[in-house]
Amino acid sequence: QVENEGSPAQHRVGRRRAGVTVLEMIASTSSGIDLRGYDDDDSTQPSRDDGLTVEELISLHVGELGRAQLRHFVCTSFSWTPTVFMTLMSVFTERDPAWRCVTPDGCVGGDICSLNKDEWEWVSKSASIRSEWNLICGDDWKVSAADSMFFAGFFFGAGIVGQLADSRGRKPAMYFSLVVGGVGSAISAAVSSFWPYFWSKFIIGFGCGGVGVASFVLSIEPIGAKWRSRLGIATQYWWASGIVLMSLVAMGITEWRAYTTFVVVSTALYCVVSAPLLNESPKWLLIAGKPEKALEVLTALAKGNGQIIPPRGLPRLKRLTVSSAGSTSIAAVLPHPALRTRLFAMSFIFFVNSAVYYGLSLNVGSLGGSIYLNNILSALVEMVSYAFAQVSVEKVGRKHTLMFLLSVAGAGCLVSGFTTGGGQTAVALVGRFGIAAAFNMVFLYTTELFPTVVRSAALGTCSLVARLGGIIAPQIILLQTLSPSLPFIVFGGASAAACFVTTYLAETKGVTMQDTIEGAVRQAQATSSSNFYQLSAEDFEEDEETLPNTDF
Repeated sequence: QVENEGSPAQHRVGRRRAGVTVLEMIASTSSGIDLRGYDDDDSTQPSRDDGLTVEELISLHVGELGRAQLRHFVCTSFSWTPTVFMTLMSVFTERDPAWRCVTPDGCVGGDICSLNKDEWEWVSKSASIRSEWNLICGDDWKVSAADSMFFAGFFFGAGIVGQLADSRGRKPAMYFSLVVGGVGSAISAAVSSFWPYFWSKFIIGFGCGGVGVASFVLSIEPIGAKWRSRLGIATQYWWASGIVLMSLVAMGITEWRAYTTFVVVSTALYCVVSAPLLNESPKWLLIAGKPEKALEVLTALAKGNGQIIPPRGLPRLKRLTVSSAGSTSIAAVLPHPALRTRLFAMSFIFFVNSAVYYGLSLNVGSLGGSIYLNNILSALVEMVSYAFAQVSVEKVGRKHTLMFLLSVAGAGCLVSGFTTGGGQTAVALVGRFGIAAAFNMVFLYTTELFPTVVRSAALGTCSLVARLGGIIAPQIILLQTLSPSLPFIVFGGASAAACFVTTYLAETKGVTMQDTIEGAVRQAQATSSSNFYQLSAEDFEEDEETLPNTDF
């Protein structure tokens, strides 16, 4: 019950809004219950005159995390598995395959580029694109160019599909991206020369760039506030598990075309099986002006969780006004200094995470030993890092966890630049631990820093900038021709810079995600102003209106 000093305790908050501090609002909404819209004479239910937000309805009637939400989360998050197949299949399809000498006296020097063509041969011509099209020595650059083309496609896919997810829906955007990536993979497996393969990599990258943006938001928006951060990070277990699975499959399927076909079939199978099982995000439906459909999705979730539905149906939902919900462009945040700073800072952090993560990933083969074992070991390290991040974001908070992980990544990269042998492998894995967990949690952090109307667009923009880091990662590795330590120094310095930039971000642990840009701006101002404890609940309600519940 909220009591406003100097006014009677018994009155409807829907008609006379009570003063409430931000700390009280955060404490209540972090558990999924907002003080807004409650009747003082009946504290067990929010006022039906005001309607409920999606967060309130989930907390009070659907459940924070029930069977239906968990099923939705698992099914959506599984999309990361075919995505990682398409993203990292080049580790195996473009690897340096085995070759052997065919001369009786053997090969002198052991450098394939110094031998005549009649002195050696590939063990398996179809093992990778390098062996099939002889992309070695003077043509070796073509392989790196194809990888850069993939990230160029990722660049455009992340931005365009991020906008598509906000304007057309999370679910259509996710499946559109998977289909595009699958088609690109099928083309790459069917071509007979390098240049068609080169352009197909752009198509694959475009699809992969959109999947992560759309599927992440779709997976967490129907979940209650207190579970969102934990499960938001848990989505990446599917990524790491996919790395393990693809490594095991690559052990058995050693020809690159057959392996690519496996990736295509896996992607198609996921789409066919999962599409009928998933619903659109109720938050997006509400923002899109479809409150009845949003209520249907929430009702289905409540029934799936075993909740008792009132005879007249669930309470009606609040909707944003047209002026508040009309814009979904990321440009809408630029006039607001607080949100603009968040966008620029997170974009730089994404850029560094991508450059360092893919730089270390591309360098796995140089650690020595089996490429399959190294890939599996890296994935297992990532899983441990995800578990650490899950605990830390709740205990320590988002901001300080990210700063720590970037520090670990930077230290690991710097030290590995000056070590060799097994020590270098161990330290490189420490760096992989830090950057993998950091890259994981920035998705969650970004969704909490921006309001619903631009959430996917913001995530897409940051992911778009991250692709620039992916594009330059191979070029940074080439700096080892100047000095073996130089790439690691660059990666370490970039991680340190990203750690510093993180200090400009706000902590979002326990803070309610806002729906409108106006609400997010007021929230940002409140957390940084001297009047932090005096912010009224009405400051977060001005741009909402109640829609009638047609089921009543």
